[in-house]
Amino acid sequence: MTENSEASVGGMGLVTKSAAVLQALAASGELTVGQLSAATGEPVSSLYRLLSSLDAIGWVEQGAKRGKFRLGLDFLLLGSRLEAQLDLRQLALPELIRLHEASRETVFLCIRRGTSAVCIERIDGRDVQIHSLRLGESLPLGEGVAPRAILAFESPEFVAGYLRDFASKPPISAIAPDGAQLVKLLDETAATGVAVAEADWVDGIGGVGAPIFDHKGHVVGALSISGLSRRLFSGEFDAVALVTQAARAVSEKLGSDLRDGKVDHGQANPVAS
Repeated sequence: MTENSEASVGGMGLVTKSAAVLQALAASGELTVGQLSAATGEPVSSLYRLLSSLDAIGWVEQGAKRGKFRLGLDFLLLGSRLEAQLDLRQLALPELIRLHEASRETVFLCIRRGTSAVCIERIDGRDVQIHSLRLGESLPLGEGVAPRAILAFESPEFVAGYLRDFASKPPISAIAPDGAQLVKLLDETAATGVAVAEADWVDGIGGVGAPIFDHKGHVVGALSISGLSRRLFSGEFDAVALVTQAARAVSEKLGSDLRDGKVDHGQANPVAS
């Protein structure tokens, strides 16, 4: 066995031991090192070292009683974020299926992570080979209709920061070759509530994206449809209406305050404000 393979095995062993400790604490609440040893089968001496490392990153902490450990705040916050993401996927999936069945095109569900939009659900359509955004992959918020639908409804401060960064980086898509064009697109999206591109990445391929809001009016993601523009905007079906209705339905499930068909998100036009 090579040195690299030994390190790999050791690293995986550490991950497995950490997972066993976290699972035991999740099941029991607070445990002593002795109780953790009994639950995981690990020696007390190695558990002390492991708990010290997990405590340093906030994944475990001292319990309410001396000598006991419990899950740390950082780990609980990480879990709550994951739970929120899974809840969004579960709530949005029926709408994505309906959107896919009505159009037979590829549909996406994206959420923001930093300055990118990550695809957390995708249903392939008639032209699956033309779509590069796979499950788990991401795009900059300025590229693609779902990412722009998210960015257009972020806070003015976040958008301003993104535009500053955008100005220092070459664009990926010719649809927004500079900051001024991106601002125009974001203003249009904020005003209409939907991002539309008849040829966003490659000539002949278009898309429609709409934001999803939570009960506080914060944008939490976006869903979109993508396909050949000649079908998407031919009148075969109303892509804008279908996507808008699907996003609205998901937002309602999340408790958004909808009035007259619009989301009361508190920012009529965050880019220009």
